[in-house]
Amino acid sequence: MAFPKVLCLVVLLSASVMCGPPYPIPPFDCPTLPNPGQASNVRQLRAGNIKVVMAMGDSITAGFAMKGHLPEDFLEYRGHVYSIGGDKSQITIPNWLGHYAKDVQGAAKGDTRPLIKGAWLDAAVSGARIEEMPPQVEYLVNTLRTEYNDTVDFENDWKLLTLFIGANNICPSCTNSSHGWPTTFESSLRQTLDKIHAEIPRVFVNMLTIFNISGVWYAGQTKLYCRELWQHVTQNECGCLTTGNETDLLLMDMHSVWFNAITEKVAAEYAALGDPHFTTVAQPGVSGFDIPFFGEHYLSTLDCFHPSLWANQAFTLAIWNNMFQPVGSKSTTLDAQNLTIICPDENSFLQ
Repeated sequence: MAFPKVLCLVVLLSASVMCGPPYPIPPFDCPTLPNPGQASNVRQLRAGNIKVVMAMGDSITAGFAMKGHLPEDFLEYRGHVYSIGGDKSQITIPNWLGHYAKDVQGAAKGDTRPLIKGAWLDAAVSGARIEEMPPQVEYLVNTLRTEYNDTVDFENDWKLLTLFIGANNICPSCTNSSHGWPTTFESSLRQTLDKIHAEIPRVFVNMLTIFNISGVWYAGQTKLYCRELWQHVTQNECGCLTTGNETDLLLMDMHSVWFNAITEKVAAEYAALGDPHFTTVAQPGVSGFDIPFFGEHYLSTLDCFHPSLWANQAFTLAIWNNMFQPVGSKSTTLDAQNLTIICPDENSFLQ
């Protein structure tokens, strides 16, 4: 890319900077709770029982291009990711869990270079697809047994694992690539869960369903920088998205629906195994996230594709609330006019 084009894009970018999110997350001021005591069953876990946080996924879970500052935005901001970030004062699930469970292990800190094969207990790899999740399980097991050997009781400590994957399978779905086949998604998801079940003891697995990626296109179209970027620079980042073709966008959304149905079905089946030390729950909190409504400021100002820091903060609230809502009554999006944190009490179990 020629220097004048870079300069032009940077000027367009800098003109759109905002000082804060249009829909700020309220402060986390939930009351503290007494120590819950030891839990013997995964279905009786309270927030204070979680000792370890872990995450698996792709560049979203790696935090790529989140902060919107050039040239630093070519990094992965793992310490700010909603599911696994542990940077001080950030709005993340691990930091909120730390309100109830002291010395939570595994949260990511700081940033990493792109494409690194995991850091801390964030196993995510930018560009990953569902077929590439088993090696991420191996990374978590190996890291727990080595780097966390002195601070984590591998066999007995309770672990929260958040799995969010599928975007890179959906992006080529308009080409009939096998990566986008629902059969590929389901078989790989089952293989991944079998491996987690067999190799990681005492684990509660959050399985996130995915939003309609077409919303990224419609939000980005409101911004000249995004339109120019997708047309001239990042055409191949998500091929079926950046064509802007209505049929391609519809196919992507259909695949999101199919993948989400598979995630919900498979999560229910594995939960039904009744293992007291393992369960899976589909958490739909971001599946209905209205990207065009929240706007382009919830997208990375580097590539207009990845979730921004503000989007990650919104994801934190959505999934945190999901974890304290019963299956069948979980919210699927956020009400921007009524952003409320669910505060667990002594009788609140993860679900």
